[in-house]
Amino acid sequence: MRHATGLLAISLALATTVFADTPKSPPPPQAGKDPAALSDHTALLAPIQVQSLTLTPIVATGPAGTDEDQLLVLDEAMAAKQVRIQEIADGSVNSLTFINKAGHPVFVMAGEVIIGGKQDRIIGRNTVIPPNTTQAVPVYCVEHGRWTGETKEFTTAKALAHGRLRGKASYAAQQDVWNEVSAKNAARKTTNASDTYRKVAQQQSDGTLAEMEKQVDAALGKLPAADRSRMVGYAVALNGAVATVDVFGSPALFKKVETKLVRSYLTEAVDIAVARDIKPPTATDVKTFMADADKSAEQKSYDTSAAETVVGSGMRASKAKVGYKLRKAPPNAEAKPDKAAPTVYENYQAK
Repeated sequence: MRHATGLLAISLALATTVFADTPKSPPPPQAGKDPAALSDHTALLAPIQVQSLTLTPIVATGPAGTDEDQLLVLDEAMAAKQVRIQEIADGSVNSLTFINKAGHPVFVMAGEVIIGGKQDRIIGRNTVIPPNTTQAVPVYCVEHGRWTGETKEFTTAKALAHGRLRGKASYAAQQDVWNEVSAKNAARKTTNASDTYRKVAQQQSDGTLAEMEKQVDAALGKLPAADRSRMVGYAVALNGAVATVDVFGSPALFKKVETKLVRSYLTEAVDIAVARDIKPPTATDVKTFMADADKSAEQKSYDTSAAETVVGSGMRASKAKVGYKLRKAPPNAEAKPDKAAPTVYENYQAK
């Protein structure tokens, strides 16, 4: 799937495709008056409906965040041979060695699929790995039946786990991850001897979801360039119920992972029967979903010298937030009191 260049509200009902008018940009936010406002600095565009899946783009309504330290993402860093991921010396199911040889920090997402080693894994926490650093990172096994291998090295599967599995990686335990992998393999008819998630991950690029992807791509070219350049995330619903919200601190970072995100959303939705009369969630619905997790007490999750990650769990949804600490002050800049780390990424996931 190419990088999305635009968005259009569409309705896809099995074999029938109906295109709606190009969605209008949200007006400049007015406190208490803009029905599309999601926060003081973000708003929702018109939804995209693909079978049971609703994707509602999120755009920045104020000055867009900047990627001051040129954050890399996992796939580009591995392709450039700037990152290596290996089994630790004595072997551990839930920890791997992450070697960042780049001169820039690397942003990683919980649920990114890495294959090889003694068993396939997914990244276990959303975080930023500092430049020129070697450290242990939390992971989860997504291959229950193997603990052997000719290499200790991992490569990226260039795939992101579907929403429920991402949720287990961020907020649950190893057994919950294995259970969700088994359930998805059964639903996708990809059950295998070692119960690995690898075959599901491969379907994100091997043509299995090509028809859905093609229809989405046809719609994604319709959004005005000004709106496209402000996109920072998606609110995701399944049969009208909010399931996931992903919001990034800058359009630049979002653009690097957007294809991976959209493919993971399709992987989530492909096995869900389409309900009748689906109503896309409103901004109020999305805000209510997020507020449930926002009211919960935050707990530290996984910190590095470049990032601090906190998680929280409400009645309906859980939340993870990554704050970025590695911004350098310009030369001769006036010293300022310490501030909270700028948010680089937030994820909300239905329980």
